[in-house]
Amino acid sequence: MSSSTGMISVDCKKGGAIDFTRPLIRFIRGAFPEKVEDMTVAIEDLSKMREAAVSVEKSEKGVDSLLRYYLQLTAMESKLPINENQIHVTFTWYDAFYKDSVFSGKRGSQNNSLFERSAILFNVGALSSQIAASQNIDTDDGLKLAAKYFQVASGAFSHLRDKMAPLMQKIPTPDLSLEVLSSLTVLMQAQAQECIYHKAVADKMKEKVTCRLASSAQDFYTEAYKTMSNVYLKGTNWDKWTATCLAKQNYMNGLAEYYQSLNAKAAKAIGEELSRLKEADKHLSDAVKQSSGTFECKDVQSRVNRALVAAEKDNNFIYHERIPNIKDLPSIGRAPVAKPTPLPTQLDGWSDVFASLVPLNVQQAATMYASRKDHLIHLEVTRLREATQSLNSALNQMNLPAALEDLSGQEVPNSLLEKGNDVRSKGGVSDLRNMFDELPQLLQRNEEILRETIKNITDEENNDKHLRSQFGDKWQRTKSEEINKNMKEQSQKYQQILDNAKNADKIVREKFEKNFQAIEILSRSEGELVNSIPAGGAQSLSQEGQKAVATLKSFLDQVKLLKGEREALEDKFKAGGDTEEIISKFSQLNVENNLFNDEAISTEQLEKVYGSLQAAVQDSIKSQDELIAKITCANDEFVKSKSGTTSDPRSEMMTSLANGYDAFVELQSNLAEGSKFYNNLTKILTTFQSQVNDFIFARNTEKNDLMKTVQVNSAKATPPARPSPPAFHQQAAASATSSAPAPAPSSNTSTNTTTPGVQGYTPQYGYPTAQYGGYYTFPGPQYPPGQYNYPGYPGAPGGQYPPGQYPQYPPGQYPPGQPPYNGPK
Repeated sequence: MSSSTGMISVDCKKGGAIDFTRPLIRFIRGAFPEKVEDMTVAIEDLSKMREAAVSVEKSEKGVDSLLRYYLQLTAMESKLPINENQIHVTFTWYDAFYKDSVFSGKRGSQNNSLFERSAILFNVGALSSQIAASQNIDTDDGLKLAAKYFQVASGAFSHLRDKMAPLMQKIPTPDLSLEVLSSLTVLMQAQAQECIYHKAVADKMKEKVTCRLASSAQDFYTEAYKTMSNVYLKGTNWDKWTATCLAKQNYMNGLAEYYQSLNAKAAKAIGEELSRLKEADKHLSDAVKQSSGTFECKDVQSRVNRALVAAEKDNNFIYHERIPNIKDLPSIGRAPVAKPTPLPTQLDGWSDVFASLVPLNVQQAATMYASRKDHLIHLEVTRLREATQSLNSALNQMNLPAALEDLSGQEVPNSLLEKGNDVRSKGGVSDLRNMFDELPQLLQRNEEILRETIKNITDEENNDKHLRSQFGDKWQRTKSEEINKNMKEQSQKYQQILDNAKNADKIVREKFEKNFQAIEILSRSEGELVNSIPAGGAQSLSQEGQKAVATLKSFLDQVKLLKGEREALEDKFKAGGDTEEIISKFSQLNVENNLFNDEAISTEQLEKVYGSLQAAVQDSIKSQDELIAKITCANDEFVKSKSGTTSDPRSEMMTSLANGYDAFVELQSNLAEGSKFYNNLTKILTTFQSQVNDFIFARNTEKNDLMKTVQVNSAKATPPARPSPPAFHQQAAASATSSAPAPAPSSNTSTNTTTPGVQGYTPQYGYPTAQYGGYYTFPGPQYPPGQYNYPGYPGAPGGQYPPGQYPQYPPGQYPPGQPPYNGPK
């Protein structure tokens, strides 16, 4: 507080040291893996900004440093959210009023950037008030700077009160309570208004202006006194400040009445002049008493008193006017010029050091778009594949095209030989076995990671419950079961993914067993394949039959063309290169309005990109239905025209081999996708495990700090009073004393001063020594969104897979120690 002006300034909060690097790098590695190297320098810049803000100098440059760090924290909030559920950084700040005090509540620690931003913004207000209060208000520049920075301080405290304090679930330190912030907001505004009044007087403005400015200052001080009177901060300067506000209220009221009396005198309203001078003298006399020398007001009171004496003398000898009651006079006008200065949204030379990161809400919207896109692609590609499987099945039932190539009954159809060559070139049945052998190891690795992660979450929660039951109300921190809820939900989702994969793999194995014999024959050499097919009788065709053969060959050419078109369609669906476009669109909307309808925008974008492809899928399926109907009719004509018959075993064998080839292609695709699925899932589970470990590390750090606090407080606590012994104990002791002989003199002069009931006193609380290792970060993104049926076989149980990874096949589980699968015996 300034000794000459009575201007009040607030001390800054003191902050503890922190480390941004480790938790931020871990989060960026999980959320923005491609940006890790680029963000190292940005994190260093952030640390330098905080260092400058914590050890801030008392100058305008110091306010600038605080504002730059505050703007940076605000800008990165949507990209790097620091809170209990995501990035864990424990911020510690000390109360501005309870410095070097033993009172409770002087120190606060929280794992969220809201506390950090609040502390920094409080210091913006506090430092601004210090700069303002230190100005020489006898000079023009001093008055301007004082008025400016008191309004900056009021703006900072106002923003804290209105925008930030209501978001705090728990007020960490008393100086951030709504009552304190409300008091400081109006107090700084009152002091700014007073400076503006002094500037008007120094500039010799008219009394009509100065009285209004003084009256508004009185209003602000009145409000400040009322709000400050409702705040209890024992052992601080708060009570002295409250008394000063009351004195300033009377001081500014007296000045307002004095200058209004000058207006009355100029208007020859002698009665009003006297009434207002008496009121001014009364308020200024009270101000002199209440100020206790905190600011100079005796000179003004003396001047008013002299003016009152002179006015009374003139009225008694000259004017003889009646003096009206002050309550009957019109109120003085107001001119509340001082306003809280809004916080700046930009500073010269400042820019967001994390500008290249995409805000998480934009990233989430893009992820949801990717999920919707993957779902659409999955559905359409699955429709194409199921239609192709249906087409192949229909052709196999008619033994096409092999029947057209096997009219002699002796030569193996070229189409069947080509299928055998294709199976052998792709590794045959041995390749399928190797792929089946690989999957259990991948699955086991994923299960081990998830099992260990779940155990770590459970152990940390149980440890927190143990300490909470041991220390009771002294264990003041958020319950683990409330914080780790998202992580446990994620664990359940990942477990469901693995369970779905096991069920899906069972279907794949059954398909392999069903078609094993045919695939094994196709895997043999060409000679062995030919010898495996029974011979048949020769066939002769009528003229109608020959026409039917030509028609069927034409239709089969259309089938090849249809399959080629579908492969091209599938490639177009998988291309999906509109990620940058949709992120750009979401980012633009985020700048314009933080709340935007991503679902409607995603639907519009998907229609734009994939609408024509969906129509092509529908047309392809419709063409297939028509083509199968035509092939069926032509095949019926072909069968009727045969003069001979083909051996049933030969026909059945070729149909079985055709089905086996289709199964081989499908199984190989499924198993390859399954291997890719598990490798991708391993990366995601490893990231999730790292995030959980970081969370546990942060909780352990917080636990150790809290343990030290509890131990210190327990050490300071007064031991419980010794209970009074029962009356019969006292009677027995008196009886023993009266009957016992006097003790012999002892050469040992030492005295046992141990107090019964205190010796060996055990503290009320014990201190656990169990330590839990690990590290800490945010629970990962909700992987994977959506549940879909896996393509490649009908009726496969649904599974979840990461956005952008299509198609995803969930392979199955093999019990540990099971020998490689070699097919049915």
